[in-house]
Amino acid sequence: MAAAKPTTQPSRGRSQPDRDKAPAGRPRSRALTTKSGSRPKSPEKNRISFIDIGRGLGALLVFYSHIVHPWVIAKGENAPYLDFIEALTTDPMHMSKQGIGQIAVPFFFLVSGYVVTPIALKQGLRFAINRGIRVYAPMLFVVLLTALMLVTNLHPPSTGQSQELNPLTLFTNTALVNYLVFPQVVLVPVAWTMIVEVIFYLLLLAILPVLRRWVWLAIALELTFIFVVMMSRGQLGASYSLFAVNVSYLPAMIIGQIIWATTKQKIPLWTGGVFAGVAWSLYVLADIVGLGRIDTSYNLSLAVAVLFFMMGYFAEPKLRQWPFWTAMSERSYSLYLLHMLVSFVVLQLLRPIMPFPIAAIIAIAVVFGVVELSYRFVERPSHALARRLSHPHRDRAPGPVPKPDPKLAPPPTAKPSREPAPRPGAQRLEPRPNPRPAPKPVPVTEAETAELPRTPRGRAADPDQTIVTRAVGRHRAPNGTGGTGGTGGTNGTGGASGTLSGQLGGQLSGRLDAPRRSRRVTPNG
Repeated sequence: MAAAKPTTQPSRGRSQPDRDKAPAGRPRSRALTTKSGSRPKSPEKNRISFIDIGRGLGALLVFYSHIVHPWVIAKGENAPYLDFIEALTTDPMHMSKQGIGQIAVPFFFLVSGYVVTPIALKQGLRFAINRGIRVYAPMLFVVLLTALMLVTNLHPPSTGQSQELNPLTLFTNTALVNYLVFPQVVLVPVAWTMIVEVIFYLLLLAILPVLRRWVWLAIALELTFIFVVMMSRGQLGASYSLFAVNVSYLPAMIIGQIIWATTKQKIPLWTGGVFAGVAWSLYVLADIVGLGRIDTSYNLSLAVAVLFFMMGYFAEPKLRQWPFWTAMSERSYSLYLLHMLVSFVVLQLLRPIMPFPIAAIIAIAVVFGVVELSYRFVERPSHALARRLSHPHRDRAPGPVPKPDPKLAPPPTAKPSREPAPRPGAQRLEPRPNPRPAPKPVPVTEAETAELPRTPRGRAADPDQTIVTRAVGRHRAPNGTGGTGGTGGTNGTGGASGTLSGQLGGQLSGRLDAPRRSRRVTPNG
């Protein structure tokens, strides 16, 4: 049978007023329906869309800024289209030293505070295994790739600090502790944000018991820790001062954590407002005392990042989950670590033989190719390993089915029952025992048995005669005037030969199991 074609027109079998009335409780809609008559459902979201969009845009902004400022501006490339973009974005924001991509860094920190805190509460100590694998597996790949380029004299990007290669520097750069050791050896210039992330993860693990029970107290302890470290930055040597510089970026993550605690009703709104004000003050204080800030745009960058974050949070119910932004978000970490390394090496190789626009396009294509390889063969397998180790019972494969022992005799099998299987949830009722015994049949003798007259074969029955059966000699009529057949005949004289209508109208007092005999009567006799 052919399926009906989807249509938006009302049914022809209903009048126009009836068609205009929508059923109660259901809004009217003219949307197309499927063949089955139901509307197509939009796919359900399993990710936070505004965070995916923010991560993807943030990684692209950092990529753009590192192409424009450390390469185009520093090397004096002629790119008027980039100058036009910078005049509209970077210059009004007073970010001429680092570019518009500087907004992405505090946004990443806000996302970490908002997303990672509930993950730590859920996973507990397994959170350390999960985050460690996710952070350090791609980092190891990038450090080894940087070392390969240094060995082959391809000149990867540098911060101006030492890039000495030895087993110790490879280990410290992979573990990110090179940002806490003086003097610093930096192989990957963009990895400084990752040591801030690691410090935040360790701080979460340290206060996890308090965070489970008193969220407000945990946030208060975090803010106190940041203030103490910042104020004691010059008391314990140069390495401790580097540690204080990295801790000074933690207030951005605490603000993200406060947004999570307030929106999830872990703390009251006024408490969240007070904590957010304290965290903002600590971030500004780090700028005032000069903890690692190279310009005056850090506070503005955090303010713009918080604004965009809250706009995305309130717009989340109306945002769709786009596959493009999901893919960009999943590859944002690899893109962040690899974009500067790969693009600078490609531009150094191509720029002497071709114009900058063509070399830049090829460099961008190569960057995304390497990022895809890193994501498929390094980052995604590391995520799977992290999930398997941090959730050991979720991905455990079922064990082998034990084989039966041939020495043991199999249990006797019951014969299949012919009774129908009960319905699910139905209660099986057992038959109730009958308290009364079945009545015994009354013996009937030949004297009490009368045989009905038989109609000869081939002869029709007389319609004027009726066969009436009654019990023999056992019951009398209640009025004593007639037999058991009824209270009277059709002629009004009564008697045992009452008509069939008289018998049915009277009281039926004869027993069903009594012997019966027949008698022929006429309607009037």
